[in-house]
Amino acid sequence: MAQTLKKLAGETVIYGASTMVGRLLNWLLMPFYIRTLTTYEFGVVINFYAILSVLLVVLTYGLETGFFRFSGKTKDQDSVYKTLLFTLFITSGSFLLLGMASYIPLSNFFYSGNHSLSILLLFVIVSFDAFLALPFARLRLDNRPIRFGVIKLANIGFNIFFNVIFLLLIPYGIKNHWLSSGIIEMYNRFDGVFYVFLSNGLSSVLTFFFFVADFFRLKGHLSRSIIKPVLLYSFPVLLVGITGMVTQNIDKIILPVLLDSNGFEKLAVYGANFKIGVLMSLFTQSFRFAFEPFFFKSQDKGKNTYVRIMDYFVFFGLIIFLGVTLFIDAINVVLTAEYLEGNSIIPLILLGQFFYGIYFNLSLWYKLTDKTWFGALFGFIGTGITVGLNFILIPIMGINGAAVSLVSGYFVMMVLSWWFGQKFYPVSYRVGRSFIFFLLALVVYFVDKSVVIDNLFFSTIFKGFIFAVFIGSFFVLNRLNKSFDD
Repeated sequence: MAQTLKKLAGETVIYGASTMVGRLLNWLLMPFYIRTLTTYEFGVVINFYAILSVLLVVLTYGLETGFFRFSGKTKDQDSVYKTLLFTLFITSGSFLLLGMASYIPLSNFFYSGNHSLSILLLFVIVSFDAFLALPFARLRLDNRPIRFGVIKLANIGFNIFFNVIFLLLIPYGIKNHWLSSGIIEMYNRFDGVFYVFLSNGLSSVLTFFFFVADFFRLKGHLSRSIIKPVLLYSFPVLLVGITGMVTQNIDKIILPVLLDSNGFEKLAVYGANFKIGVLMSLFTQSFRFAFEPFFFKSQDKGKNTYVRIMDYFVFFGLIIFLGVTLFIDAINVVLTAEYLEGNSIIPLILLGQFFYGIYFNLSLWYKLTDKTWFGALFGFIGTGITVGLNFILIPIMGINGAAVSLVSGYFVMMVLSWWFGQKFYPVSYRVGRSFIFFLLALVVYFVDKSVVIDNLFFSTIFKGFIFAVFIGSFFVLNRLNKSFDD
């Protein structure tokens, strides 16, 4: 078991390094955007990316998980990969053609005729990224985290590079009269939203070329017999993915409508602080990349492995929660003054992402028992709660209502998955132990909020002390529970 955990930890570190560095670089676009875009433009960008996230899940329709599952069931992994890749090519290509035919009507209907070319670029991004989901999944299955990380970082690097050119260097050149009148006139035809999505579109297209040589070396054959069982297995996973993305993004889609007055500006404030809250997802996402292929390959390692993994996941997740909330003043340097009012949502977003990470860990039971419809059911329930509460709470509480809705939906999904998992694939998770750590984290959080120290130096020392006390409690409890590592 020790070797198995070391292997998972090693791959998590590699995936985590590339994922966390990449997402951190991508995350840093937020402070860049709030300084180069108007609040309205940044609100529209957040709205578009929320829609993009949902569409991307629809266009991949659970094939990553299906590929992992059926590659382990057959010796002809190449045929499974080739068939599913061709399927994605057909659907992604069709989606791009649909976008080319409908981007103007969509602009007229939803955005009063504005942002039409940005909508077209959204279709381009979703089509390319959906198609490349499977090549990235194969790198994970083949245990090639270094190449995976290099390409992911290159994709983000391209995106940042083009953003800097379009939103910083060219405006700087215009301001200092370095550019010709023709270039200035052409540049000024478009707004910041267009240049954000142009940058992303170019990076997605360039990332495609990293895999071109692999496409020419494809082995195996196309098989219709593969498609049906994979789609049947993946369809509930698709529903899980859709409900998960809707749960996480519905607030950013409907918030401008529910807060009709200055809706996009308020969405900008919400989105900037939401970005700080999803620092938790840097951890959960990197863990997910390593954990999903791991548990499909390691079903014979015993359920105690999953118990230990959950213990560490809960502990490190709570460390991130406290690290962000205790030292929020330092993190706030990335925001400008008009965005600080949204700080109240950050603890809720952190908890929501934490609950969702636990839910993902718990989801192994319905994937390993092929009861993936349960995941779809939990997703629908969580989405229903989140969407319903959004409509109720946003008009009353504003952006705080959206945050409460998110954490409520994820909490219910987590509890339901644990409850039913104990019936169909019982794993003796140490719920009491996790609950103790959760309570300790909340005590530390509220102690910090209750004790006000005006001196910055002594305030930082106090925060560091109570943070260290929480971390130390983990090791103390491990020592008391000698059976933890048996």
